[in-house]
Amino acid sequence: MLKLRKLKLLVQTVGPVCGTELDFSPGLNILRADNSSGKSTCLQSIIYALGLEGMLSPSRDVPLPHAMTDSLEVEGSEYQVLSSEVALEIENSRAEIITVRRAVRSERYDRTLIRVTQGPALTDPYGEYSTRDFFVRRQGAAQREAGFHHELANFLGWDLPRVTRMDGSEGPLYLECLFPYFFVEQKHGWSGVQARIPTYLGIQDVSKRSAEFILDLDAMETILERQRLESAVTLIESDWRTTEAGIEDLARRGGVLVRGVPKKPTRDWRLDDRVASEVAAGTGWIPLSVEIDRLAEKLEAAAQRRVASTGEAAPEIERALLENQEQSVQLALLLSNALEEFEQSKRRSDSIELRIEAMEEDLRKHKDAALLRHLGSSEHVEGLYENCPTCGQSLPDGFEITDFPLSIEDNISHLEKELATFRSMAEDARRVVGREQVRAGRIREELVALRSTIRSQKDALVSPSDLPDAATLAERIQLEGRLSSLRGLRDTIDSSLEELASLSQTWRRNKDELSRIRNRDLNAADAAKIDKLRGSLVSQLRSYGFRSMEPHTVDISEKTYRPVHEGFDLGFDLSASDMIRVIWAYLFSFMEVSRETTGNHLQLLVFDEPRQQEAARPSFEQLLRRAAMNGAQGSQVLFATSEEERGLAEMLQGLPHSMMSVPRGKKLIRPLSLPLRG
Repeated sequence: MLKLRKLKLLVQTVGPVCGTELDFSPGLNILRADNSSGKSTCLQSIIYALGLEGMLSPSRDVPLPHAMTDSLEVEGSEYQVLSSEVALEIENSRAEIITVRRAVRSERYDRTLIRVTQGPALTDPYGEYSTRDFFVRRQGAAQREAGFHHELANFLGWDLPRVTRMDGSEGPLYLECLFPYFFVEQKHGWSGVQARIPTYLGIQDVSKRSAEFILDLDAMETILERQRLESAVTLIESDWRTTEAGIEDLARRGGVLVRGVPKKPTRDWRLDDRVASEVAAGTGWIPLSVEIDRLAEKLEAAAQRRVASTGEAAPEIERALLENQEQSVQLALLLSNALEEFEQSKRRSDSIELRIEAMEEDLRKHKDAALLRHLGSSEHVEGLYENCPTCGQSLPDGFEITDFPLSIEDNISHLEKELATFRSMAEDARRVVGREQVRAGRIREELVALRSTIRSQKDALVSPSDLPDAATLAERIQLEGRLSSLRGLRDTIDSSLEELASLSQTWRRNKDELSRIRNRDLNAADAAKIDKLRGSLVSQLRSYGFRSMEPHTVDISEKTYRPVHEGFDLGFDLSASDMIRVIWAYLFSFMEVSRETTGNHLQLLVFDEPRQQEAARPSFEQLLRRAAMNGAQGSQVLFATSEEERGLAEMLQGLPHSMMSVPRGKKLIRPLSLPLRG
């Protein structure tokens, strides 16, 4: 709960010191004054004092008129504003009172600084209170201890939930998203239901999350749980892509091909029966473990042989040199073929990608044509084809396609199926390109190693005969290096695959839980609250004289919690005055249902000029009665209106209320030495 107790505006000009003070009572408060007398300035000052101007727009400008920022007219003379500030005294449900002060124009205090006094510093200015400074309208204001909105949420007794942003991350449900349910300003607030819910803060389904919090729906926990699971799934998929790409890159550089790892998690993927690590062997592939065992056996056999001198080993070196030279020629041919296969596979892949682009463009044109025809267009479809739809070649000038065995809808269906096939082909083609790239790289590495061995053998044949066989030593070193490299690569790949297996299990659990949550309907308690909301809305619409449709046909959507008619949001079907009636009823419904069911509504409602669009006097009179009734039940309602005082008094007769009335021609912001009624 939040109760306004007192508002004070102070403006220091080059001439007189000006300002105003407004005292607020429990229940219904009426601020009556002529237009341009400062009513809206006072109400906007409440929002500004609480640092909530972000609910009005993303602008960082002060949402107050020039009388608070630049110049002020006093009795026909204009004075420059030197400094100005807003002070607001508020009370919570625990009867705790604080006074907040915020500078509007000041050389000392920045606009983002809010000074909070623990006590009623406006109604009892001589008391001894402690004061602490906070910041607002800066990053962290809603989450850090020095942020005013973090402090204000605690003062209000709110534990603000963390909700999902558009980018998948999580953040708090900001106060700016909730206060449009408590405050309707004059300029844009009456343009539609929830007209001032700020979407620029990047919160998914922001109006739903706000309504769920205010009504304290159990669905809020379900939604938050679902959002957390969706965020977790998104993060897992991101980690999967990073790990999978790392495996692919590491394996490619090591001449290894890893098969069976999808680009994203799937329900049927399992590590044990789907993944294989292979290395190129001639024109084929063998398992990585087999290649490691072969190299280990070869190295062990080499280690058991004595390293002979160059002279003793010369015949064997010459024989091995000839074999290696022949093998070098063979590897060079294999490398050439492998590179050719790689280039061909890349050309095939590029060709398929180009075909997919052309088909997507063709599909888009067909969908546009179908839409235009649905809208009543009589344009012919022949203009769709600048290229042949079969082979993709440009059509010669004057060439026309006159026969259409398929309708536009059939063509769209056919193209969508073709696209699915070609996308599958593209994925296969990309895999072939990757395989051929790995194969060519592995053959190149073998050729480089073999040529190094050949150089070592040639060097050994011309070295002194009593030296150890350098070629044999070099071969052992190469074997050890390759074996060590493959073992390290295998261990790293296995570790990454184990990580993918763990991610896959967590991903499946989260997806199963998501499926369970998405099928969960509103529970009985939430359904009862929505039913109460609808009952309050319909009852008010009847009393306000709603005429655009039968009030009983208006419902509350269980998906959006907004008023609907036959499944559609109320909007263009309403007259302007009936839209105002819907806003009255909708916001009072939230106040009443939340009060009856101990929700999170502040039991505060502020309307700036509620009688918009010349709403009929009987309608406005019923609104005043509803407001007074809510005030009598513990809520606080503040209306600022320019209604004629006598007529307003007649409508308020017999209703508990408190009215502050400004005489005709007077302004709320005035020299402090002058009384309001003079």
